[in-house]
Amino acid sequence: MKWVFQAQSLEKFETTPLVVDGVMYLTEAPNTVVALDPAPGREFWTYEHKNPEVTYPCCGKINRGLAISGKTLYMGTLDGKLVALDAATGRLRWETTVVDFRKGYALTHAPLIIKDKVLVGTAGGELGIRGFLAAYDAQTGKEIWRFK
Repeated sequence: MKWVFQAQSLEKFETTPLVVDGVMYLTEAPNTVVALDPAPGREFWTYEHKNPEVTYPCCGKINRGLAISGKTLYMGTLDGKLVALDAATGRLRWETTVVDFRKGYALTHAPLIIKDKVLVGTAGGELGIRGFLAAYDAQTGKEIWRFK
């Protein structure tokens, strides 16, 4: 064994790391992004999205990962936001509200990048919501379309 990463969360760990240009990016529950040097396991930076005190995920406070395009990372959050982070520094570039988490919605999966769009869908079907797929402009976070 070369090194061990000690997660700070006690929630379930359901993420797949991204390794890009010698940096490993991963998420830990509920909405934290960590950038690591994969050779020695040294942490470069951490970003923590602060959720409201109460959210309504059905099956635990999980985050299943990130998407990356160019020098920007994208993450969905338990409180229904899509965030864009600078991959080098972890600084927030933009944040947009996708859904109202108080109605039972959450974003728990890794977003999908297609060209200049960030696609997200919703979690929360077990709470009676109707899901959808939406696309956001990767540069600005503005919604481009939504398919219900």
